[in-house]
Amino acid sequence: MPEARVEPAGYESEEKTEPFSQTEFDARWQSIQVQRSSSSQSHAESAVHLDKLVVPQDKDIRILVRPLRSRSVSPGSRENCEWLALHAEVAAPDQPQHKVLAVTQTSKDIKFVVRIPGGGFDDDSPKPPLWCELYYDPASDNQILVNKSEVPIALSRVPQHLVASPTYEYIVNPYMSKGLTPGTWRIKVNDVEVLDFRILEKRPAVLRTPSKSSSDVSSSTVSDVINSSGKRSFVADENAELGPELRKIRSAETTGRGEDGVVMFLRKKADPLVFPLPTAAPGKEIMTTNGHALLDLEKDDSVQIPGGCELDSYELKKREPIASTTLSTVFTATSDHVNVPPDGTITVKVLKTRTPPVPTGAIMRPQQAEQNVIRQADTWLREYQSHEYLQHDSIVRLYGGDARHLSLYMEHVDAHDLSARGKWRGTTSDFFTGTRQDALRILRDIAGALHYIHGRDLVHNDIKPANILYSPTRGAVLCDFGLSTRADNPASLGGTPYYVPPEFIGRKLRGPPSDVWALGITMLYVLRKISFPDSRGRQHHPRPLYWMIADLNRGGAHHHHHHHHHNSRGAAPATAPSAVSQMQIWLSEINEAKDRLNMKDKMERLVAEMLIPNPAHRATMKRVVNELFAD
Repeated sequence: MPEARVEPAGYESEEKTEPFSQTEFDARWQSIQVQRSSSSQSHAESAVHLDKLVVPQDKDIRILVRPLRSRSVSPGSRENCEWLALHAEVAAPDQPQHKVLAVTQTSKDIKFVVRIPGGGFDDDSPKPPLWCELYYDPASDNQILVNKSEVPIALSRVPQHLVASPTYEYIVNPYMSKGLTPGTWRIKVNDVEVLDFRILEKRPAVLRTPSKSSSDVSSSTVSDVINSSGKRSFVADENAELGPELRKIRSAETTGRGEDGVVMFLRKKADPLVFPLPTAAPGKEIMTTNGHALLDLEKDDSVQIPGGCELDSYELKKREPIASTTLSTVFTATSDHVNVPPDGTITVKVLKTRTPPVPTGAIMRPQQAEQNVIRQADTWLREYQSHEYLQHDSIVRLYGGDARHLSLYMEHVDAHDLSARGKWRGTTSDFFTGTRQDALRILRDIAGALHYIHGRDLVHNDIKPANILYSPTRGAVLCDFGLSTRADNPASLGGTPYYVPPEFIGRKLRGPPSDVWALGITMLYVLRKISFPDSRGRQHHPRPLYWMIADLNRGGAHHHHHHHHHNSRGAAPATAPSAVSQMQIWLSEINEAKDRLNMKDKMERLVAEMLIPNPAHRATMKRVVNELFAD
């Protein structure tokens, strides 16, 4: 999708998201309930270390949960949770099984939530409440715990020898986060042990990449098993005794691979063990990856995504890259995913969670990496849920998505977006290069798409030329629903500043009228009344103008040093223009451009009515559509 691209030097991205409202959160997790555990659960059972439990291979189980003090979390009707009775890794057949809650990450889950209310234990001792969220990191095996409780919680690693004391405790204050590596962890609230949980490594994907060698790859069976450390490893066959010391060299770290089509394992103080992997086509090299399988793909690479069901297991082959930023990457691909049209090209959008390198001398903000994962995961969920059921000729169709990789699989539209230089934007200027007939088609199609989504109580929140694909054959198509919200949600701080309506200043109002305003700004560009708005954010623009949306209602002079206005001697003024003053400059320019519209022309008159400052008097998409199709 062309909505993600490498921005010009000096351009500041304003792609932000708002968290879900409390009402939406409660509705999503109302099926998670808390109940007393069975009285038959003995103290001996609870004493078995979670790392020693053997996990089934047929599901992508990521968490084992064991509540302490006779409490348990009931999965209710949720499909990704179930109580399992598991044997210890080394146990006689007559030894009892141990009941734990197994949490499977499906293609729809970005996180798992644990909520336990306060009250009294069976022995009438105090029972502190607990509410925490565990986000899955798509780029590693780690998970990120967010404390949603009103009091601090204590986290500690639980050693396998329970006679030993837990390791160093991490205190996680309310609404703060902590990155956790695979292993068993314990949560305490007010010095009371509440639950243990074990984080498991995700099942590795199989990557097939073109190789210079044309030799065939031998065939064997590869089993996905759990060793005593809780990690999943590949072995040559069921009788291979590799032991707990086995460690796999991941593809991202491998420098000494053997022959094509094999993966190497190393023991501590031992020679490498080399095993053939499943048969691949000649000239194909196979490896496994525990990193981000889709971001690791190069052109013509294929990846086999494992899963516990048909929907979650599929193969994807990368075709052509489209665009990439620090927030996402977009490329075309083919796939055998059940929801994707057979033998058709699709567009894949993958949200990135890896934080960009910190500039020399700069200091990474505390929890920046964890917060980036959480923000991108919530963005993925918002876009997926907003886009999933939309079916309109002028809206890019969403075929599916995978929360495990924060990926979206969409219809491939053979068209460029309206900001594409050399296609719809001049190579030597920032003006639209299409015709008046193109402008009319764009307005009709996008007005129809917005009328459709506004009728479903959705707001796009990011209408701009870069999010509109256009070709005279297909027409205009709206894309990128990453900032979309329900119409009754609090106003989003996301978007691009040049398209934010005037009522956001002071009153923080956004909604369907905000989308109308943004389309009006876009149409001024399409009608050549203004140049491409986003180009004003470039540092070396003749008239640079940029502000942060979040600064409009904070008060004071919020600014960014590389957008300062300079005097004749090149020195920056003591106080840079505030966000409000910069936006007011922009609004005055928009008002001047609106005055140049021909009010006797229907299309230009409608654009002027879309740019009325008072949102109550602004044209609606319904009215625009009715007038455009009245002829």
